[in-house]
Amino acid sequence: MKNGRLGIGIIGALICVAVLIALVGPKFLERKPEPVSVGTSSTGQTVGVTAKGVVESGTDIELSSQVKGTIRRVLVEDGATVKAGQLLLEFDTTKIEAQRRQMMAALAAAEARYREMKDGYRTEDVAMAKSGRERSQAVVTQAKDEFDRQRRLYDKGATTLVELNRAEERLRVAEGELGSADANLAKFRYGTRNEDRGQARAEVERARAELSFVDGVLKDYRVYAPISGLVAGRFRDAGEGADIGTPLLHLINPETLRIRAELEETDVGRVKEGQKAEVTMDAYRGKVFAGTVAKVFPVVLKKTQKSFDPMASFDINTQKIHVRLDNYSGLKNGMTVTVRFK
Repeated sequence: MKNGRLGIGIIGALICVAVLIALVGPKFLERKPEPVSVGTSSTGQTVGVTAKGVVESGTDIELSSQVKGTIRRVLVEDGATVKAGQLLLEFDTTKIEAQRRQMMAALAAAEARYREMKDGYRTEDVAMAKSGRERSQAVVTQAKDEFDRQRRLYDKGATTLVELNRAEERLRVAEGELGSADANLAKFRYGTRNEDRGQARAEVERARAELSFVDGVLKDYRVYAPISGLVAGRFRDAGEGADIGTPLLHLINPETLRIRAELEETDVGRVKEGQKAEVTMDAYRGKVFAGTVAKVFPVVLKKTQKSFDPMASFDINTQKIHVRLDNYSGLKNGMTVTVRFK
């Protein structure tokens, strides 16, 4: 009997423990971690507040493709030092250079036409126009004489209506050619009309604009370094294609390195700009880098963080800060660090 009562008691105790875990366990598992801080000194400066951070460059540039095409060559490797204005990458320009040559030829032709209208015509051009007009006049005279002859013969019944109509048609054609010759000669004698010169000038401006546009696009086929610094990423190789917006290279300026860290909301009021800080990292165990809080950003960021329970999570608020170090010797962009504020 005693053993039976003891077994029942143990089972009852286990049931109570299970109920207690079911009621309290989730709240315990989802409890937010406490921030690491140790009070405040009499001067108001934080003692012992820490935050995780990363080394980053204040000048961080990703160069993307401005054109669609095939990469002809990449002139830098990952980690290379570059100077501002240095050529880094070049696309194949065969097609666009062919278009440019066509546009240059079109511009030259348009300028020649406008110059001819603006400056007048050569003496030999005028002489040729006069000679052409005289030939046309002779043809008209001959055609008119033939038409008159055929009409007299027709009136006498010595020719057919078909022959008369043919003679009349030849006369009309000759008179039309004479009219064209007169207009051509008048152009040489009196010059071109203002509207013709205006149209020729507009053609020149249009050809120049098209060439200028192609020259502007051609510049985008070559990628230059906008800053002096390091190549932190190379994303394309020679022979590969790229669309507009495709990332090509990543540049940073190592002279603008800084520490970016995030404070938990509970520590925000304990860290101020100008406050001293110490930075440590696993890469240099035992070494401490001295620094100063350079910037406390006025925006609080919300982050979702997993709890011990894989099915649960909670939100935490953080504030971004920048720390400037006295010495960055040996530090690399992307290193993780721990910041301790004094």
